[in-house]
Amino acid sequence: MQFYYGAQNILRALDEAEFWKHQEAEHTDLIPIVTPNLEPANVHTLQQFGAEMTKLNEEAMKYVESVNRAAGDIGPELKAQMLDLITICVDQSKKFIEFLEGLLNTSTAVQANPPSVAVIHHMIRESMYFVGIAQLILQ
Repeated sequence: MQFYYGAQNILRALDEAEFWKHQEAEHTDLIPIVTPNLEPANVHTLQQFGAEMTKLNEEAMKYVESVNRAAGDIGPELKAQMLDLITICVDQSKKFIEFLEGLLNTSTAVQANPPSVAVIHHMIRESMYFVGIAQLILQ
């Protein structure tokens, strides 16, 4: 990770959260496409994740807009709110990773579909990347 944001690394984390929540929401739409016979309970869980991720992405976008309007001059209250949001995003990504790992281990539809297995492994790596970057910044 690059630290050229200096004291404003929180902005990097916010950028990452906004991007990865959008990406993860897309992943929730892609899994049923690459796994056409995915169990209905898993499809439902993916839909729930997707809705939550979209909401977090929208919240992150609002903070990005606030930072832009403030010309990058963020006060302690806004910074605390952004840190809270990033923490929520990280926690959600961890839960999504656990769910995806569960799909690999328990879904017969996924296990019978090698392309689906490969796609889900890729999605797990991407979510783990976001978690790692954000946790570095939050330390």
